[in-house]
Amino acid sequence: MAQQIPDQQGRIVVVVVPNPVVGADWNYAIPVRTRWRVRSVQATLQTSVFAANRIPELTFTIGVNELLRISASQQQVASLAFITGWMEGERASLIAGQTSRVTALPRGYLLNNQAVIAVVTVALDVNDQWSDIVIVAEEWIEPLA
Repeated sequence: MAQQIPDQQGRIVVVVVPNPVVGADWNYAIPVRTRWRVRSVQATLQTSVFAANRIPELTFTIGVNELLRISASQQQVASLAFITGWMEGERASLIAGQTSRVTALPRGYLLNNQAVIAVVTVALDVNDQWSDIVIVAEEWIEPLA
């Protein structure tokens, strides 16, 4: 079955990840008995007045092994709510004066149910807040053995 999965269409799932506590990054473990092809990840980071540039980095890990790390296309300054997105196949884009950005995800990158999707934010302050976290993925259910 594992070899057949990329050749078949999976179902589209939209996951709303609970907001973490203030000053913490977020993560989401892929459900048991599933495989995912992540299509997009979007979240809003409200930064505090602490003067430092934040750099959100999307990570895919299995256990302690980091599979992939993708830095956002732009640093985020203090005292700003900014929507950061990662989309499959998109080129990094930013328009001056806007409060959102998109960074590319690799096409066709499959994750199994041991994987964790997370954001690690460089220079995250104790008063910064992640919210409105949404993951869109194509999902396949693994058969029982």
